[in-house]
Amino acid sequence: MKKNITIAAFLLTFTLPMFAWSNHAGLTHIILKDHWKTSPPSKVKAESLASFLSKESKGIQAILDESDEWAAERLPHCPKPDPKLKFTPPTGTKKENLPFLFFTALRVNPQHKASLYIQSVEKSPVSKPSKELPNITTLNDKGKLVYEAFLPLREGESVSPLDILVTAVDEPDYDLDLYLFKDNESEFGQVYGFGEQPFGNPKIEYSSQAPFHMGFFHESKMIFALAGFLKRTYPEYRIHQFTKLSQYAFQTGHPYWGHRFAGWALHYLQDLTQPYHSSVLPRVGFGKQVGVQFLSMIGFDSAKVNMIEYITERHTLIEEYQYYLIKEIIGKKQNSHPVSVALTTAPSRSLDEWKDFDYVRNVITKEAYLAAEEADKEIENLEIQKYREIYPVEHPIHGILARLLSNTSYITRMYAKNFIKTQ
Repeated sequence: MKKNITIAAFLLTFTLPMFAWSNHAGLTHIILKDHWKTSPPSKVKAESLASFLSKESKGIQAILDESDEWAAERLPHCPKPDPKLKFTPPTGTKKENLPFLFFTALRVNPQHKASLYIQSVEKSPVSKPSKELPNITTLNDKGKLVYEAFLPLREGESVSPLDILVTAVDEPDYDLDLYLFKDNESEFGQVYGFGEQPFGNPKIEYSSQAPFHMGFFHESKMIFALAGFLKRTYPEYRIHQFTKLSQYAFQTGHPYWGHRFAGWALHYLQDLTQPYHSSVLPRVGFGKQVGVQFLSMIGFDSAKVNMIEYITERHTLIEEYQYYLIKEIIGKKQNSHPVSVALTTAPSRSLDEWKDFDYVRNVITKEAYLAAEEADKEIENLEIQKYREIYPVEHPIHGILARLLSNTSYITRMYAKNFIKTQ
């Protein structure tokens, strides 16, 4: 038992929270602008969340119940919510109070601000933080959001579905999944039922969202036997929730929220195409994991520290580089860049592969997991410790990104075809 606890503790130190593709908005802009180039969807009218909820409050809880039932059957680690959290607004509830009740029923951060705005990837980066930023996120550390261009929308204003999706696809990283666990020191984390945070540091802001943005489904039986907490991930739950809400919004005549919810679901799908979000420790064998932990226990920490730092460097390098590269491709209209070509080349695979939500686990994350070892080795061989500059077009880092992001493009197009109503 002591050995099992030791190994589990070691694995815990490795599952440090990392952002996946850190420029979801830019990626989605390139992919869907190409996907819809011959028949762009018609503009729709912006609608506040409070307005949507006030008109559809009677039907929304049924949609949430469907997701909770699905999760209870498919994800045994995902408990059903307390009935007290259900979205059943008392008669006379003020319209402006409905979003808080809705987010509570969804079991996301109830402080999330679903304001009306668009993120203009073609106008970024900006020289100073957008005035809209306080209306968009509750993050203490705004990170790269200070470089993004956010423009306000008025209710009833016409907006393109592409702009809605490009904006929405980044939002889950803004605070939707923060502080949802019992040990995150939030009031709602005490009642949502998710228990203690399974991995990552519960005291660090961005870390608290990690279990909702990663999916480790294909590790060895030995790893799962000794580190069962790795099974406690929830991206499938979010994908199901937001897809069902999107479908409901389209069906009931609320296309703005149909697109926005779809963008939220798409975020988690794109996260899972990133190998480091579907594989815990690429190329670090079980024996090596145990070995460096044993050395640490007897006072030799350097091997463990070096390994953690080295793995973290490869994780962050690919994410940082991708963020700035996509900015440059869009800003300089580098349509012939190999990464741009990978994102805009129509996939040879059928866009009708999705049959049910099991596709997320059985195909999407499996493909990312299988790509992890080769990608990790190639990134290591680059001998680049961290992002410093955008490299010449022929640099091998672009080949790595092109291969990985071509799958992100495919999943994005497939989701758009199957779930996003464009007419």
